[in-house]
Amino acid sequence: MASSDDEEAIIQCGTTKGDITLHLIREWSPNGYDRAVELYERHFYDNSHFFRAVPNFLVQFGISYSKDKELQHFAKKSIQDDPKHDPPIEFHPGIISYAGSGPNSRGSQMFFSYSSSSNLGRELWETPIGKVIEGMDVAEQFYSYGDMPPWGKGPVQGKIYNGPQYIEENFPLIDHFLECTVTRSGGLDSVDLSADSGSNDGDDRVADMELHSTDDDAKSNEERKYGDDDAENNEEGGKDSLDVEALSERRLVRLGKSLRSNADSHPYRFPAVMILVVGVLYVSLRGRRKVSGKMN
Repeated sequence: MASSDDEEAIIQCGTTKGDITLHLIREWSPNGYDRAVELYERHFYDNSHFFRAVPNFLVQFGISYSKDKELQHFAKKSIQDDPKHDPPIEFHPGIISYAGSGPNSRGSQMFFSYSSSSNLGRELWETPIGKVIEGMDVAEQFYSYGDMPPWGKGPVQGKIYNGPQYIEENFPLIDHFLECTVTRSGGLDSVDLSADSGSNDGDDRVADMELHSTDDDAKSNEERKYGDDDAENNEEGGKDSLDVEALSERRLVRLGKSLRSNADSHPYRFPAVMILVVGVLYVSLRGRRKVSGKMN
């Protein structure tokens, strides 16, 4: 399915702790968005575990138990990095990004940020793709056995690929997805602004998310990175810094300019039409007088 530049998606997922709702924004990271939405639409994440939950840091997921070999091959094939969003996007609780291991390494593993962090989002493969807009309190309750080795006693990522038995037998309290559904939309520019609009089919949820306040209070942050497929962790440089409210404000300003430009052109239409009509009448009458004179 082809995606427009301003497309957005609402993803509603059940989990073993409760329901969560994600809002993915293509403008933030087109390649990352396209991959993520397709994986959710093809139910890649259904029943997969939140295998790395580290309080005040992040919760990581994205190793599927799907028996669809083509889907598994698609998910493992890495995608190109996206340029950093301008202005850059700052990490606050609920921000969603890929768990990459280097340039152009994004595949299927992702994470929700548990805290505000300047440690995250410094590399191109970390460019956020969206935000948890409902159920962040649910996500923060996902059971944690600690970080993955060597920092903690959580699951070893490589062993999860063999199936759910490894986690079910050794880490039975780890939470997991149930089923996810996806609704795509055209973004804020397609929202009906009329006061009498009826069913909004999710558009109001999109608008509410972009106006949703973010928690700017910094929380303690683990001084370590995530890894995809046990890849080596890297040091990072640079900083991202845009919250969702700023994006919403910029979009609303853009929409306002469009509406004003259309309204400003209306006052000139009536005089122009009148001048045209008078001109046609004048030419017509003058032509009749000339014809009458020749006949006489």
